[in-house]
Amino acid sequence: MKILGWIRQGDQAACGAPVSAGDAAYESHGRSLAYRGASMACPKRCVIAEGHPDFVLPNGCTVPHHGQRTSGGCPLQSSLNDVHGLRNASGKPVATTFYLSSSGTWLPRFGPERLTNSSPDEQVRAIDPKTGRPIPHLAYYIEAPDGSVYMGHTDAQGLCKRIATHHPETLIVWFGEEATRKQEDSR
Repeated sequence: MKILGWIRQGDQAACGAPVSAGDAAYESHGRSLAYRGASMACPKRCVIAEGHPDFVLPNGCTVPHHGQRTSGGCPLQSSLNDVHGLRNASGKPVATTFYLSSSGTWLPRFGPERLTNSSPDEQVRAIDPKTGRPIPHLAYYIEAPDGSVYMGHTDAQGLCKRIATHHPETLIVWFGEEATRKQEDSR
């Protein structure tokens, strides 16, 4: 990416919350430019927390660019990347998307924008602690950090369903009776 796009009203943070305020006197490609302190349509009542120090609007507020953050720590994603913004003087790769790590930190996602066959995945295997052998047809219930739930029964090799992820994840796994109870409670 050669240009880090300015943030405009309607652009989104990595969490999905859109920028809900902009300075109507300053537009880029038909939409108002956002500014430091502009509100986000976010249930946490976040605002834009950063702006570029060299682009100051007459109201004294700075204009944020792609990758700068909200008060909740979410990176902003510009729809003007490589169109209108700040030149990427470093020439280093810039992430166009971000993911929330299992520790709750937003990190840049480089590489393919969508999952591919070579993307990381998680696959849990049930092993009998006494014999060391896989346990087939055992009920399982798995929770991912993003709240996703995976449930079912292990296959003949004791494997749970493969879970595709953008990065290594810490999963919470229940087996046997506990898993069966959780499966029933979720229905």
